[in-house]
Amino acid sequence: MRMGRGRLLLLLWAGLLPCAVQAGEGEQKFLYGRALKVGELGWACFTRHYDQPHLDAHPRQNVTAMTVLAYRPDGEGYDESIVNLEFGFRGVSDPVQLSGGCCPEPDGQGVLSCAIECDGGEFTLRRRGDRSVLLDITRDIEMCEDGDSLPGGGLGSDDRRFRLDRTGIEACLTLIWDEEIRGKLIEAARSAN
Repeated sequence: MRMGRGRLLLLLWAGLLPCAVQAGEGEQKFLYGRALKVGELGWACFTRHYDQPHLDAHPRQNVTAMTVLAYRPDGEGYDESIVNLEFGFRGVSDPVQLSGGCCPEPDGQGVLSCAIECDGGEFTLRRRGDRSVLLDITRDIEMCEDGDSLPGGGLGSDDRRFRLDRTGIEACLTLIWDEEIRGKLIEAARSAN
């Protein structure tokens, strides 16, 4: 039986995050607004696209767009969420996609500490109101393949904090790599409306 990328990533992440607190209820309340039932599917999509006036005012910002999908697969044994990210960069036609996971900081007061797979960097997520999060890059982001750096010069000096707004699952469809999970997430989003 072939294992989907999302399930494989979830198994790889189990126990490998740089947090003293295991993922669970705190992470779920942060990402999904409530603690999930055992085996319940959860998802959250956040995005931001920067317009040209914003980019002109911030010439050292290379990120033109960012999308974050967090989801916890349904079924027994899935306690942690997978977090997939997509970055758009100035002068680069194809977005960069990365994956990782998050867990609550011990004394973080609603802060999630997150890591990109393959030791590809770290970031935090913190709430900003009911519909937004702040994503702070805490260790430079890198690609997995052969130690590749990010395209387009990578992150600029103004690419350290991003406000992302919650949105519908449609904005995150390119970040759902497992076909089985894709159908379940789309159905869950329809049921929520």
